Amino acid sequence: MMLAAEPDAPLDDTMGPHGKGDVLASLRGLGGLLVLRPDRIEIERQGMFFSLLNLGYHVEREIGSTFYLHELVGVHLVRSFTFVQFLRLTYAGCPVPTGHYLRDAFAENAFMLSLRDNRPLLAFMRRIDAAVAALPRRSEMA
Repeated sequence: MMLAAEPDAPLDDTMGPHGKGDVLASLRGLGGLLVLRPDRIEIERQGMFFSLLNLGYHVEREIGSTFYLHELVGVHLVRSFTFVQFLRLTYAGCPVPTGHYLRDAFAENAFMLSLRDNRPLLAFMRRIDAAVAALPRRSEMA
């Protein structure tokens, strides 16, 4: 399977959920809203799908999560044979994958975009990589 170098899916790079202009990129999907800022990633869980999932499967989730880029160890695109893929952020102390697909896809460190086209997740991963590369090194901060 070939993926286009630049997916045609919309990555919004104008405003965040609260109207702040320091947003590098954002995605709205089944998992809520994913926002990339120069120093952090924010996930705001909202929407009908999230509410129905909570009611039907009792997936206790935080409404909002913030992950600082300098604490990230990895960004993974998790794929399943039968289910859609989701983005998982790895950091020290993050939840360990349980093997239960819905719990893992809606864990505090995960974001699911859509049931069809997930190319924007790949573009978002590239934006995260670029934002991490732009962070000052620890030696430069001292």
